[in-house]
Amino acid sequence: MKNFVKCHKDRLFVIIILIFAIFIRFYNFPNRITFWSEQARTLMVSANYIREKPSFLGQEYFNRHDSNGHVLYSGALFNYILVPILLASNDPVVITVFFALLNIATGFLIYWVTKRILNAWVGILSSIVFLFSDLMIYHSLFIWIYNFLPLVGVATVYLLYLYKRKQNAVIIFGLGLVSGFGFSLQILYLPIAAVVIAIALWKKMKKFVHTLIFAFGFSVVNLPMIIFDLRHDLYHIRTLYQYLIDTIMGKSNAGISYYYFLPLWPILAILLGWLLFRAFRFNRALGVVLLAVYLFLNLTSVKVNLNAPSGMPSGMKSSDVDLAARAIANDADNTFNVAEVLDFDKRAYVLRYFVQFKYGKTPLGVEEYQNPGRLYVLSTKDYNFANSNVWELTAGAPYKVSLLTDIDGGYTVYKLEK
Repeated sequence: MKNFVKCHKDRLFVIIILIFAIFIRFYNFPNRITFWSEQARTLMVSANYIREKPSFLGQEYFNRHDSNGHVLYSGALFNYILVPILLASNDPVVITVFFALLNIATGFLIYWVTKRILNAWVGILSSIVFLFSDLMIYHSLFIWIYNFLPLVGVATVYLLYLYKRKQNAVIIFGLGLVSGFGFSLQILYLPIAAVVIAIALWKKMKKFVHTLIFAFGFSVVNLPMIIFDLRHDLYHIRTLYQYLIDTIMGKSNAGISYYYFLPLWPILAILLGWLLFRAFRFNRALGVVLLAVYLFLNLTSVKVNLNAPSGMPSGMKSSDVDLAARAIANDADNTFNVAEVLDFDKRAYVLRYFVQFKYGKTPLGVEEYQNPGRLYVLSTKDYNFANSNVWELTAGAPYKVSLLTDIDGGYTVYKLEK
């Protein structure tokens, strides 16, 4: 037994790490997931692929459009990945399980890749850095297109490593596929993809041929976008170009945020894992202290809450939204709309998803508020409808306001009628 433990010590550590990573994500899971406007809009795009028809368009970027009013769209592949999950279950809790497991799998892949490039103990420490980062725990508890980016990052690192060892057309094609997937998730991945191909082909033969192979792999993943552009006067290219010009001229709302760097997160985890490994080699006590401090700071972060979601209105859970939507669906007639006044998303996509795709009632469109028949509003109990300046509420006013149902956390659904 002692010999077995000695020979497989690194594997036992990995198993223990994965057990704790699973626990920290899945403890009280249904009450901790975030399901709000962005998650609902994402699922609605994929659900419409099933209910209406497949599309070459992915989901809209929130509040990203050029000076001509053209909207930016992501690639469609992510939303097609969600289709089989939605066919299995339309419950956001079940769907979020996939993203929690995706995050854990990425952490394991960091260990596996780092073990092959450096050594097993650097891999173990790197996986700890990744899996117990407050940011990664936070991201594993909601549905989001960018949650695939760390996986893209670690896959890119490994493929670059393989390509540097052996100049191979299959590897450079795979690198193109991965980079294309990154771009389909996030348009700002394009500069990273340019750096990736530059690093791959630095001082290498067959630059021209392998660049074409890389570009082919990149294009395969984005084929729906390419087909859409060929049919619609290069819509994506023209919109991206105009948005770039708008950004340079200071006319867009573009900004820098941490999530644009999520593909680089595995590289940071590997670097910190290597530094911790060096600390352990220099002084074991120092390594233990540094690792303990890292774990303490991350596991006590405001992003890690074992009792409530970190990205929803205070005191609200996804089950509360489900309860509100069920009450609306039970009461609604054929002509109704929904709204909420808790944040920027006045058109209540989070209610729309449940009402339409779980309870089978279809609200009016997101701009049809002038004459909705009935308008159901998710708000706080003390909301003053008489003095509201929310267009979705005032467009069809005046209304008679009545209580439909109370939900936990001090929130209420009101019914507004003529």
